[in-house]
Amino acid sequence: MSSHEKMKRGQVDRSVNSIRFCLSFLMLLCISSTSSAEKLELAETYTNDLTFDCEATVTSKGDVFFTKSEDKKDREQLAASASFRFLERRLPPAGRDALAFRAVRQFQSTNLKTTVGAHLTDVTLPRDANLIVSEGFREGIRHYSPNLKLTRDSLDLLELPGDPLVLIGLLPLEPVEIEDEWEPSDWVMQMLTGIEAVESTELNCKLAAANAVSAKVSFTGKVKGQRFGANTEVDVRGTLIFDLRTSHIAKTQAIYNIKADVGTVDPGLDLTVSSNLVRTVSAAKSPFTNELFDAIPLDPAKNLLELEFSAPEWGVQLAHDRNWHLYQAVIDAKDAAINKIQPVAIFRLVEHGSLVCQANFSPKLNSAPGQIIPIEQFEADIEKSLGKNFKSIADKEELTTPDGRTIYRVVTDGEQEYKGVKGSVMISMNWIYYLVTNNAGQQISFVFAVEEPLAEQLNKRDLEFVQGQRFTQKTR
Repeated sequence: MSSHEKMKRGQVDRSVNSIRFCLSFLMLLCISSTSSAEKLELAETYTNDLTFDCEATVTSKGDVFFTKSEDKKDREQLAASASFRFLERRLPPAGRDALAFRAVRQFQSTNLKTTVGAHLTDVTLPRDANLIVSEGFREGIRHYSPNLKLTRDSLDLLELPGDPLVLIGLLPLEPVEIEDEWEPSDWVMQMLTGIEAVESTELNCKLAAANAVSAKVSFTGKVKGQRFGANTEVDVRGTLIFDLRTSHIAKTQAIYNIKADVGTVDPGLDLTVSSNLVRTVSAAKSPFTNELFDAIPLDPAKNLLELEFSAPEWGVQLAHDRNWHLYQAVIDAKDAAINKIQPVAIFRLVEHGSLVCQANFSPKLNSAPGQIIPIEQFEADIEKSLGKNFKSIADKEELTTPDGRTIYRVVTDGEQEYKGVKGSVMISMNWIYYLVTNNAGQQISFVFAVEEPLAEQLNKRDLEFVQGQRFTQKTR
């Protein structure tokens, strides 16, 4: 498999995890309905102190596609299956609406198998990351581990279709009787699908049946908007079963139809996703103690939300903000040499669905311990690499870090030509170069490409990204 294909596969694998942002459930279980007009209260509250045993399965089938040119797309078939099992207990709310939905979870098992064309990937959650805090926001559920930094793969894996926290938002605010209908607040459908910028949304729920034990709620909805800059449409139909004895959502199923254009970091999607959830009150002793609850902050520190990228072959780890998305990577030096390219990791900074900046970084050959190339040579190498795009050096500086790294930072001005079917245009650009070394002679280089009007929005987050890097022992 060529390096280009591997990079494209990696983008698909991450995106398949990420697409599970927009999933919920269609309930197939039938309940005998009551004939009375008794109103039922369908409310699940964090104050019940119950621990739930949750099992979920998800299947996806359809196509993913990539832009080959302005009028051509490369399309491949996708099939994926995922399974999750975890214990869950609600946490006190951190605010109103979506912010009220919080939980702590202990995962016993997670697995996602994805086939795109003839390429199979298998992703699981690391054992050390099994304790997870999940919090509601309009744009979806935010997950983090209080014990360690998650990777992007782990974060995407945790985007459970039809997350129980989201489903609670479907429940009516007032008691209802059979055949009653209601429309949840607009943020519920947004949180259910993970759409960042909503153009239109609708969501309708109905108490379809009930008996002395449980109630069945059916729901249908659709949303149109953007996620990571891609126009996205999601249709969903499903049902949930509410246990009246313990006041909790016990079972759900749903079918989602997802259509998304090629985005800033993800390929295009044309998928049908089915998902099932079974949620029971746990009979075992809960692992969630009061001490654990007290240790979970309402507003987690920045370092808890950072993600970690690791390239042990390079002897490099990187802690970075979640707005930086791994776009492509070729880590293995042998594979890179065969395909006549340099090992590289490419990240993109995305905010409000728009691309702000792209960062490429690569390992460099070690130097002699204690030796650093002169900054004049670094500047000359930059001017040579930019060629006719180079105009001038706008700024430069040398920094040191507490762990003994030396950082050269050089900001350049220039222009980049972009060609299209209707002609070409010159865009004013800044390229920000870094060379990072340590006393042992390890070296790595970074280059950030940002359009000049967006430089203020970047606001030196390039430097923050580089400062999050650290050297480790290389693996062979």
